[in-house]
Amino acid sequence: MIKQGIALVRSLGGKENRLFLKILSYFLSLLIPIVIIGVGTYLYSVQMMKHEFTERIAANLASAAATIDLYLETAQETSVDFFYDDMVQQLLVPRTEHTLEMKTQLSRLPKIIQRSENIVSDFTDRMFVYVDDQDLYVGGGVNEFESFFGSMYRYEHYDAAFWRSKLSSDKPIELLPVTSVRQQETRVTKQVVPVVMVNRIQRHNAIVVLNIMVEAMERTLRGNTVFDATGFVVTDGQGQVMYDPDGLMAASGLSSGMLQDTEAPGVSRELKLDGRRYEISHAKSNLYGWDYYSFTPASEFNRHTFSILQMTLLLSLVLLLMGIQFAFMFSYRIYSPIRSIRNILLDKSDLWENGLNGPADKAEGEFEQIRQGIRRLTDHHLQYKVRYDQHTSEYVESSFLFLLKGHTINQEQILRETLEAEFGFNRAGYCCCAVYFEFNAAFYEHVQDTERLSVMNGIKKIVWSLLNAEAPAYVLEYRQHMYVGIVNMAHAGEKQRLAQVFERMLHIFRHDLQLYYNMTVGLGRYCDEINDIGTSCNDALTALDQRDAETGFQIVDAEQLSIATRYVYSFTDEQRILNYLKLGNRKGLQEVVGEIVQSNAGRGISYEHLRRLFQEMYQTGLRFLADKGLDAAGLDLRQPQRLFMDTGTDRRESFAGTPQLLAALNSFYAGMMDMAEARPGSAPRSDNLVTLIEKYIQEHYTQDLGLEQIADEMGVSVKYVSRVFKDKTGINLTEYIHQVRMDKAKALLVGTDLRVNEIAEQLGIHSRTTFLRVFKKTEGISPNEYRLLHQAKGEG
Repeated sequence: MIKQGIALVRSLGGKENRLFLKILSYFLSLLIPIVIIGVGTYLYSVQMMKHEFTERIAANLASAAATIDLYLETAQETSVDFFYDDMVQQLLVPRTEHTLEMKTQLSRLPKIIQRSENIVSDFTDRMFVYVDDQDLYVGGGVNEFESFFGSMYRYEHYDAAFWRSKLSSDKPIELLPVTSVRQQETRVTKQVVPVVMVNRIQRHNAIVVLNIMVEAMERTLRGNTVFDATGFVVTDGQGQVMYDPDGLMAASGLSSGMLQDTEAPGVSRELKLDGRRYEISHAKSNLYGWDYYSFTPASEFNRHTFSILQMTLLLSLVLLLMGIQFAFMFSYRIYSPIRSIRNILLDKSDLWENGLNGPADKAEGEFEQIRQGIRRLTDHHLQYKVRYDQHTSEYVESSFLFLLKGHTINQEQILRETLEAEFGFNRAGYCCCAVYFEFNAAFYEHVQDTERLSVMNGIKKIVWSLLNAEAPAYVLEYRQHMYVGIVNMAHAGEKQRLAQVFERMLHIFRHDLQLYYNMTVGLGRYCDEINDIGTSCNDALTALDQRDAETGFQIVDAEQLSIATRYVYSFTDEQRILNYLKLGNRKGLQEVVGEIVQSNAGRGISYEHLRRLFQEMYQTGLRFLADKGLDAAGLDLRQPQRLFMDTGTDRRESFAGTPQLLAALNSFYAGMMDMAEARPGSAPRSDNLVTLIEKYIQEHYTQDLGLEQIADEMGVSVKYVSRVFKDKTGINLTEYIHQVRMDKAKALLVGTDLRVNEIAEQLGIHSRTTFLRVFKKTEGISPNEYRLLHQAKGEG
């Protein structure tokens, strides 16, 4: 393809085809940013990846330090709890002070030690206690002091004399450096950190020693490492090395003081040790002041970023080759139609007659020739189009109808010019007003049908003339018996004059208002832009919907209303409607729909959003029909579809307010319930309710099932749901819930090894006592007895 492009460049290299070379050069210049972006992407990716790795390493180190602190704190709290045990306070005294009664109770001390050991067994090796240099207490019993440290539990650095000296120590807690300890029983040597706790009991120092396993510390430090090659060093508050399995401090000659002086907790920095570069992170213990360091070789970062470099180079190379290929292809495809257009424009001699710039062949370059030709051709077409649109009232009315539907127009300047030329719209803003006539029976009796159109046209002319007397206006019939006036205003303050206009209209129509109709005027808000006319119209319609049906003449101003632009129709509202539809409860359904509409009306939602709310409830009904397998063709959907789903403006229809929309929706729902009840084999309403309740309990028995919750889900009262369930099944609803749960419990007791309290939790019963009581009441035996009985049957 590239060779073909080179041959094409040579063939089009003539003077008249310089445009092709320019287009090609423009496309090729776009390839330069690919190289820049590739280099920048690589550098940025490497930096971000390294930053992310160091943050993760530091966060993991801080988390591990906090976990080790928790180990030490738990060990300390366990020792304190041991000291303050009442039995320990009585029995833990030197052997010389033991009474006969105390000797009979000494067997309790190992049990207390065993209990304390169980608390910290995950991270400690052994706990022992002594108060003199004769007896030493462990979880397994009492040992001789010298024998224990000499052979049974032998420390590498701490002999019996060291531990004897701790009897006179005045330090309440002391963390000793890491040492090895060998157990005679297992012949296993372990690394531990002894934690020594000293407390005063009956005038004597009592010593509790808990050995924190270095293995647990290492497991914690390496538990979330990003790189396997990461090493760790732990020092105490005095800078003494507590943990350095890889010998990083000794091999590099690095002192802990140097690290403490240069690093702050949570900060990482790069350091060179023995010719290798390391990323060092630091975390500090908040409890005992230990310092934790992680050493990650920089080579690990480079190894992970090398793949990014390969991918970046490969991607850049592919993009460059594709870019060159597409540059030739697009340049040729763009240039070919341009060259054809230029030749066509040059052949149109009538476009260049009487031109200000002379003929096209004198223009400099192909771009200038094409620009002049397209501009002249466009001017010819626009002149005809603008002259046609500006002198037709259909254009103005269709534009206004389009705006009143909430849409926007792109060529608003043309509409402005038309309005200014034809209707005198020369002011900055606009305001919509809606005039609605509600005719009574006397109008249709006294006025012939052939004359009604003339009457309505006369009313329209009167409204238009009165508005034009105050400001430029345009009046159109928006709905049957409703007119919308778009009034051109200089500022929002002129809106007050509209009320005066309609007060004068009251005097004109006073006689007719008493006999033939009611008239309501809704005033929308002032807007500055012509594309906001739809919003002002929606405000006017909202004001109309707030009218008092008993008042003959009224003006409702949207400025005095709090109009919300969001309706509320929750999942719970929809479920309540669906439940009442399933139950065929007409009265309850009407009350629920009325509550939803009244709640939104109380929030002052706009007329547009009110119709959207009814659209949602109409769609809920259609979903109900689909779920029931009912054919919507059996219902007359013309009226609901016209009222709820028609987003356009049918001027043959009357204005539908909240009462009309509510009546249409209730009629639609009633028709659906009639169809559902008439279907052969349909169950009674109460049977449907019981089925729904049983299905709900079967699906939610693991959750908290209160009668109020079930009643809310069914959309009925607690009293009603209890009575219907009892009448249809013969048992109380609570008994049925217990029955379902106990059936599940029996299956779990026989088929699993779960404990009783775990089974109770899975069944939604959070009290073990309650579960035992209900199970025994239902089955006559306890859960464990039931499990043993069925296990015996299985073995038999």
